[in-house]
Amino acid sequence: MPWMYRLAATPFLEANMAVAIVGYRTYPDGNVQDQVDDLEAAARIIATSYPHLSERPGIVDEKDWIGVSLMGHSSGAHIAMLKLVQRIERWTTNVETKNNGPTLHFDTMVGLSGVYSIKEHFDLESGRGLEELSPMKPACGFTMDAFDYHSPALRLANCPSGKLQSNRLPDVLLVHGIDDDTVPFTSAYLASKVFRGWGYINLETKFLKKTGHQDVVTHLMFGGESKDVVMNWLQKPP
Repeated sequence: MPWMYRLAATPFLEANMAVAIVGYRTYPDGNVQDQVDDLEAAARIIATSYPHLSERPGIVDEKDWIGVSLMGHSSGAHIAMLKLVQRIERWTTNVETKNNGPTLHFDTMVGLSGVYSIKEHFDLESGRGLEELSPMKPACGFTMDAFDYHSPALRLANCPSGKLQSNRLPDVLLVHGIDDDTVPFTSAYLASKVFRGWGYINLETKFLKKTGHQDVVTHLMFGGESKDVVMNWLQKPP
């Protein structure tokens, strides 16, 4: 629900950045692939209807240009990362989808408190007795093979890394709270190991002490460490 995250736009707007808060279908109205498709559709709409927001400015404003960033929190981080990996899969296999018009090219991606391995998180939910209450299992397809298919870290590990030009890869920042008892910080740690093993060199992780699952996003709304980490990373010199 986009309205829940409106205040998260505050630090970006204060830094003179354009912000689009995008919603997507949730189970049972849509599964994980539907959610990724919704992000793709939103990227096309923004590129088509608001092209000036994502176009590199002229040389006068070049120093202020930080590019286009894709960001998500929790399940939003999961589908944002899955969207990125699906694009990488198409690039590495030279398989492009049908032309639906202009879309956004992402220069950076920020994952906040995200789930990057569905099987790992399903095991955690099972240990808590939540696996039948959570919509994750049906949204991701019920089976272990389906869980692997919807896990961006595992999908990336199976991509042929040598066939991709590095300038097509966005920089990635994974931010996770050490005290997150919803999605443990090991989610970001293990994902970063897979990404680096694959050859993804443009990735950075930040683990925040005394920070829980919701704290990472409420810091953006009301101030806190994750806000400082994200803003400093996005505005770092090239």
